[in-house]
Amino acid sequence: MKRAKATGKKHLILIHGRATKPSEREKRRLVKKTLLHGLDRVAPEAAKAIRTRDVRFSLAYYGDICNGIMLASDKTTRANLSERDPAHDYGPCEAKGSYNKHLKLLLDRDSFTKSDYKRLLADHDDYRHHDDIASALSGLLNAMGWSEKVIREATPDMSAYLTQYHVGSAIRQRLQELLAPALKRGDDVCLVSHSMGCIVSYDVLWKFSRMSEYEKIRERKVNHWITLGSPLGEPGVQDNLYDAKVDDSGRYPTNIEHWTNIAAFDDFVAHDEDAADDFAAMTEPRGDAPALVKSIRDSRMYNFWTGSKGANPHKLYGYLDHPHVATEIAKWIAEEPAKTSHPSPA
Repeated sequence: MKRAKATGKKHLILIHGRATKPSEREKRRLVKKTLLHGLDRVAPEAAKAIRTRDVRFSLAYYGDICNGIMLASDKTTRANLSERDPAHDYGPCEAKGSYNKHLKLLLDRDSFTKSDYKRLLADHDDYRHHDDIASALSGLLNAMGWSEKVIREATPDMSAYLTQYHVGSAIRQRLQELLAPALKRGDDVCLVSHSMGCIVSYDVLWKFSRMSEYEKIRERKVNHWITLGSPLGEPGVQDNLYDAKVDDSGRYPTNIEHWTNIAAFDDFVAHDEDAADDFAAMTEPRGDAPALVKSIRDSRMYNFWTGSKGANPHKLYGYLDHPHVATEIAKWIAEEPAKTSHPSPA
């Protein structure tokens, strides 16, 4: 088989989480602004590399799908979806600029200690335990076997992804259409996934490395997978992953070099904040074959997002602007591009 060297082009791909979202254009603006601000805190040269497009940035957006599901399932969300997204058939979306005030408070912060976090909780309403998904993913409900039922009732968009094939396929396609060409080109990929986006990413990575229709990119690997506020440790989620019903020989994606899992303290989605224990089998050699992943690292941080309902330690923007997350991304940007060769997808 012919072999072709990777291009080495660095490509940062980010996929967001569940719940209602602004338009794709507005979501991209908010994500990129927060990402670059976080990088400017720790490594301005890394931020510059994205601004100058030396490092490519892509957003896998599926907010229009979530907006439609949430609106159909819960009419009370209608007030939150007051505008239309021209990029997605003028479907309903959150208003442009609705996050600006709270984003400014986040970006103005310059200290991220435990004491700072305690002061934040004392000064703001506590939203940590009031999001519906907090109940849906609680360890107690999982232990009692109620998790799937509560997920279905409390988080209709996540439930639709996990249980309705056509919804799951549509959402996965948003990531696949970015990740597949990047891997085919041999890009040096860092995939950043938040919340439900971690589930979507896991399933897509498994498909690319295990299913015959993706044979041409099966050996292509994501250099660094960063999961933020991930629910992958929850039994109710694990039971519905793409590889949940396959035997051990087909379990887990095989196309990840390094996996860094970051969970904020009090993040109500990441109840089981560690990935290394749940996915330890990925780090163990299989007979004469090497381990499926070179490393899985877990770490913690404090998320300082405060929104209209109070402190929310699960919010994507609070993760992206934090020096801890920014440092992980900056390290990847600073690394020399991978020198490995890949089979040519002829």
